[in-house]
Amino acid sequence: MSTQRGSALKSRSKRDMEERLAFIRLYVKWLKENPDEVFSQQVKLVNSFLKAARDFPLTKEEYLRPKGELGK
Repeated sequence: MSTQRGSALKSRSKRDMEERLAFIRLYVKWLKENPDEVFSQQVKLVNSFLKAARDFPLTKEEYLRPKGELGK
């Protein structure tokens, strides 16, 4: 791996981590500002997303290949 490519990957990785942390901070703030009933609705929604992902008939690679997201 070239130094330039390694630097770009580190930079992207750092940016991704910063974005994740910003999202977590935002979500925690939201949790603190909303009643438990709202949170329980969110839990149901997230659980339904997780179930749908588990039940999805394609692998990650099968899904991404037609979209051109995977290299040849």
